[in-house]
Amino acid sequence: MASPGGYNYAPPRRPHSVAGPLILIVIGIVFLLRNFGYSIPIFHDFVRYWPVLLLAVGLVRLAEFIVARSTGRPAPNMGGGAIFLLIIVIIVGVSMSAVLREHDHFNWGSLHDNFDVDENFMHLFGSEYTFSGEVNAPIAEGATLRVNCQRGNIRVNQWAQPQVKVEWHKRLFAGSQSEADSTNQATAPRFQAQGNTVELTGNTESAGQKGVATDMEIYLPMKADLEVTAGHGDVSITQRTGGIHAVVQHGDVTLDQLTGNANVSARHGSLHATNVNGNLTVDGRLDDLTLDSFSGTALVTADIFGDTRLAKLQKGVAIRTSRTTLEIARLDGELTMDSGDLKADNLQGPATLTTRAKDVDLQNVKGDLRINDDHGDISLESASSATLGNIDLTTHHGDVHLRLPSRANFQYQIMTRHGDIENGFGSNGTGSKNGGSASVSGTVGKGGVRISVTSDTGDIALSKTEESLSTPPPPTPPAAPAKPEKPGKQGKKKIDQDDVL
Repeated sequence: MASPGGYNYAPPRRPHSVAGPLILIVIGIVFLLRNFGYSIPIFHDFVRYWPVLLLAVGLVRLAEFIVARSTGRPAPNMGGGAIFLLIIVIIVGVSMSAVLREHDHFNWGSLHDNFDVDENFMHLFGSEYTFSGEVNAPIAEGATLRVNCQRGNIRVNQWAQPQVKVEWHKRLFAGSQSEADSTNQATAPRFQAQGNTVELTGNTESAGQKGVATDMEIYLPMKADLEVTAGHGDVSITQRTGGIHAVVQHGDVTLDQLTGNANVSARHGSLHATNVNGNLTVDGRLDDLTLDSFSGTALVTADIFGDTRLAKLQKGVAIRTSRTTLEIARLDGELTMDSGDLKADNLQGPATLTTRAKDVDLQNVKGDLRINDDHGDISLESASSATLGNIDLTTHHGDVHLRLPSRANFQYQIMTRHGDIENGFGSNGTGSKNGGSASVSGTVGKGGVRISVTSDTGDIALSKTEESLSTPPPPTPPAAPAKPEKPGKQGKKKIDQDDVL
């Protein structure tokens, strides 16, 4: 029977459990204490003690049930967020416990390497302790030093002694001083000789779940070959005449004053190479790239996600990424490139560029040049009529501005399917327009090199410019030596005003 007045009775809403909020509060307090400098090794103990969270949730739920029964109220419900949090804790805890049972410890160092965790995060494993030391080993002339360090910076310098000296500085994280001392002894850098190869191991992986980073300053005879394998850490190599092979997972690589050939394989980090007389090859993945003052060749087959700077490359460079292919015979000036722009000055061909979504600006170009740009504007200026080469420019969606010396000799053919053409050499050519497309061609001066410009949807401008770099005049021949006076004939010497100081 319905109640009078149409009133429907609604039972009171069942309250939510406080278990989930309490867990979040506890976790927040722990991390807040860590931020204030308290040593709480959260992850160090989580692998073993994560079931305590389940016990805490069970005790909270039991207390809520007892209170609800004594007051005659319904027991609170577990919220969806709390249930989801418990599921995550159980999955992570069970997985880590399985690894713990199999390997007797969980390798947090491996977790750090695989997920690129910053060094500051390692403070969660305990307090920081520092140690220093030095190790030495003899090395024969013409031998190879092989360096392997999973965490820590590596710097290689040259010296004239027939041995390898290593000055190391270690940072580790532990729960106590005694634990830190034990970890330090277990992770001491060590040498091992195998034939004509000397191996140097940073030995940081022996720390197990404790975070250890060892920076090594290495002094090595400059003629010795060098092989470096680094996990997390920067690598710096200077003043080498021997060959170099470096494999770096997470860290920057710096090369300076190299005479021998070098090979670098990088996964995450930047490369800076200067004053290199040998040949350089690079592969993998780079953040930034800098190549400066090269007398050898440079070949880069790596994706570059940051900025590129090239300068003074006597034998040129070849760069091949997933978006851009660049080959230059010589670069006397500077080239900079990022995700949207490429600018260069004093570039000498033959040179080719294939790219997309990049605006190109080239100044003082010499020799042959070929550019294919998918989405981007092209601006180009030739250095002089004496160094003008064949030019082939293609952009599918972009404008082109080509500035050539007024005294140059060339043949040109320009076409755009959806755009306008401005021809500064108009009196030397003929043009036509058909619907939305336009084309112009002609010969300037005596003809010679060929200029071809094509744009699908863009305007093209061909203009004149004055000689920016003319051919220097031939040197003045030296004056003929004065004839010697005949013996016995004397005369008064004439003094030139220019000879007076």
